[in-house]
Amino acid sequence: MSLTSFYFFVFVLVALIAYYTVKPLQKYILLAASVYFYIKVSSVSTYKLCILMLYMALVTYLGAMIIDKTKGFFKTTVLILSISALVAALFVLKYANNIFSVIGAIFSFNSDFSWLQFASVIGISYYALSAIGYLIDVYWENYKSEKNPANIGLFIFYFPQLISGPFTRYSEMKDQFNDRTSLNYENITNGMRRMIWGYFKKLVISERFGIIVSTVYGDYGNYSFIGIVGATLCYAVQLYTDFSGCMDIIMGCSTMFGITLPENFKAPFFSESIQEFWQRWHITLGTWFKDYFMYPVQKSKSVQSMGKGIKKLIGKKKGKKAPFYISMLMLWVLIGIWHGGTGYYFIASAGVPCVLLILSDMLQPLFKNMIRILRINTECESWHWFRRIRTLLLICICWVIACSNGTHNAINIIRHMFTDLWNYTTFTAVMETFGINTLDVFIMIIGVVLLYITDKLVYEGTTVFKALDKQNFVIKIAVIYAELLTILLHGMVGTSSFIYFQF
Repeated sequence: MSLTSFYFFVFVLVALIAYYTVKPLQKYILLAASVYFYIKVSSVSTYKLCILMLYMALVTYLGAMIIDKTKGFFKTTVLILSISALVAALFVLKYANNIFSVIGAIFSFNSDFSWLQFASVIGISYYALSAIGYLIDVYWENYKSEKNPANIGLFIFYFPQLISGPFTRYSEMKDQFNDRTSLNYENITNGMRRMIWGYFKKLVISERFGIIVSTVYGDYGNYSFIGIVGATLCYAVQLYTDFSGCMDIIMGCSTMFGITLPENFKAPFFSESIQEFWQRWHITLGTWFKDYFMYPVQKSKSVQSMGKGIKKLIGKKKGKKAPFYISMLMLWVLIGIWHGGTGYYFIASAGVPCVLLILSDMLQPLFKNMIRILRINTECESWHWFRRIRTLLLICICWVIACSNGTHNAINIIRHMFTDLWNYTTFTAVMETFGINTLDVFIMIIGVVLLYITDKLVYEGTTVFKALDKQNFVIKIAVIYAELLTILLHGMVGTSSFIYFQF
């Protein structure tokens, strides 16, 4: 069951009717709907999925209960064992096939480990981290363990966030799950509007830019530096509209049930630094890793003692940020592992971002001196746009590798980019190669303009929906119908799945 299928619309409609008709059982209806959705969205047997769900829920529920009732060494031991049990399932179902296949290739023995890959695309990377976060919060005594196992099951497997996030905290979801929600006109209409905007991003904008990306990177030898950079910028649009479009769909869906999920994007392409970009992109993933891993590691005795040793070697001034850099390095290693077990994805999602962040922080004094010497006006709009474009181009380094479909390919593509800097091709020839027409180009341009307008509103602290609410009723209806007609007439339904489903 895809988010873009008619089956999904029917499923949501039936779930909404049941949810608002039988108010005393609302959270149980949501739990049943989530289990059903998980089974239907996966290509795995129902039996295996039910075993997996029961295992993850029981480990989380029982682990938290025991943690809540114990103290000292035993409490820490239970936390470690519970997290290890969840991580073990994540490792076996997501990484084991790749790792064992590599080992098999190195030592030349033939074994089929493909059976281990059955759950790699059904959201375990998302709900495993949510479950681990819950266990850590109980350990830190941020709140008591949940006595009702249905609440834990619903928190972990709540269907709108099940396969692509966003990451949630139990403290922000518990009351929403337990409150009996009445049918609300605004929830339904606001949810539908956001879902429509999400489908517009995915089916109208993302899919068209994806054609260019797949064509160029599928035959990069025929394209120059300019062509590959252009395709990479197209991938920036494709990835953003794909992922943020998915977020709009599931968050709009959740709104119709009266449940608010945390925002995952905040106008990332208006960022003026690498650090700011990652604070605005996949926000809940970054905050999860910082809160539950980076900050505790940075404050730990071992890292602090390592920092003191580095200070003695290189001096207090140069070594004062050593704990920060050590914990950041470990953070990005984990983020890279989370994104997938392949080398090129690790480099693209962890190696390059980590290097860029550390270098940008270390070179800050140099940049400030250059600005002072060159007497650059940092308050003018042109300076802000220079920083935004520079940030986007630096992020594109990551995406060249992500699009390469292999570490060896990535090296070849980068080498080719700098050996063929310019290879001019007429615009009409390019359109024929990509299989797009003038109307497609027009739609893509309009799409980028709309993205700019909506993200600028977010950057300024509001949303396009709030801006439309200030308009006359006729304008609001016209915008919705225009989106719907464009989706129906020009949406590329069924051409591909959402990119972040693979994580």
